[in-house]
Amino acid sequence: MKSFRGGIHPIKHGGKRATRNEPIREFEPGTVIIPMQMHMGPPCTPCVEKGQRVLKGQLIGEPQGFLGVPIHASVSGTVLCVEKHQFADSQPVLCVEIQNDYANEWVSDLHGLTEEEIENTEKFVEAVKNAGIVGMGGAAFPTHVKLTVPNGKNCDTILINGVECETHITCDHRIMLEQPELVVDGLHLTMRALKVSKGIICIEDNKPEAIQAIKEVVKNYENISVLVLKTKYPQGSEKQLIQVATGREVPSCGLPIDVGVIVINASTSKAISDAIRKGLPLISRVTTVTGKVNRPSNLLVPVGSIFYDLIGACDGYSEEPKKILLGGCMTSPCAPTEDIVVCKATGGIVVLGKHEAKFAEESACIRCARCVYVCPAGLLPHALKFDCDKNDMKAAISRNIKDCILCGCCSYVCPASRYLTPSFKVMKEKIAQAERRAKQ
Repeated sequence: MKSFRGGIHPIKHGGKRATRNEPIREFEPGTVIIPMQMHMGPPCTPCVEKGQRVLKGQLIGEPQGFLGVPIHASVSGTVLCVEKHQFADSQPVLCVEIQNDYANEWVSDLHGLTEEEIENTEKFVEAVKNAGIVGMGGAAFPTHVKLTVPNGKNCDTILINGVECETHITCDHRIMLEQPELVVDGLHLTMRALKVSKGIICIEDNKPEAIQAIKEVVKNYENISVLVLKTKYPQGSEKQLIQVATGREVPSCGLPIDVGVIVINASTSKAISDAIRKGLPLISRVTTVTGKVNRPSNLLVPVGSIFYDLIGACDGYSEEPKKILLGGCMTSPCAPTEDIVVCKATGGIVVLGKHEAKFAEESACIRCARCVYVCPAGLLPHALKFDCDKNDMKAAISRNIKDCILCGCCSYVCPASRYLTPSFKVMKEKIAQAERRAKQ
């Protein structure tokens, strides 16, 4: 089986055993708090007000700019307030809070595209945008932007990322297992609209049931295949996945489209099918809730569901929580409080107890080169750390810190517990800020 250079095998079974065999079950909270910025790009402008009744799927946030993505009500009910609320970032985010009336009443003007409209690239991309679809694997990059091929570029291959290499998370696994026809249909529709001749669904070999389910559906499509990959983290990273699946290498600071490839997450592909076939906006998602909870689960929840409600749906904590992660253990930040909410890219909630959350003290680098061996981007993490400690932006750039995918492999294997990935994240943010200031 194919794989990539570097990488690691974090924790036994990837922490997925608790939920991999748990079927998706629905959960409806009494209240949702929907952030106006759940995507990479400028925040939406709220178009509802306190006291107004909204319907499920109704537009409540108008997009701004090319990267803007509309936001819709995930439940029917009454708007309680439009104000700032603490989210995953350090700064509060403007949100629309809705009291669920459990009427499940949808807006009446939802409709999919006709067969003729599906073949029209512009109408297809516009429909994806109007549905508010973003990358559901964690990046939340607007999908309509990804599907807009720049002039001079060409796409000949679309990859479905069903790898789900992050620890503990099993939401994509369950979707591929329980709704494989929708995942494949989303890929097929996108290939038709973009006139792409080849589609590949990439899945790691630790998901045999999902592989079999997808293969059964793929039998009906001549130009779509399933590629089984060796289980290794971070196999699901775009650049690594492209290199393994196609043999092409995305250039430094480049994008997948530079080598003629578009990568779509498995859950995102299912959302595309829902939008194009039925006109449904992206207002719910499957989120894995696991760790120190009494009933680890894969929950289908409305966007804006509050973490403590989901933990309650899993019968509460099994021991006193010390950290709550917004996703798996390798790349996800810690939740500042338990009343932050599920957004479109929240694939998991992982509760850590006292033992898992203990913090290691940093010590001096011993030059063992383990970080160099596991880096999937072929960087020199130990040297980059010295550049970051000296705040030497130019030196870090010269060592290609921009190519760092912040996967955490180097920090995971470091015997000296060096704060490698956190340092690189801070430096990359500083570089991005400096570049934005230079353009102003």
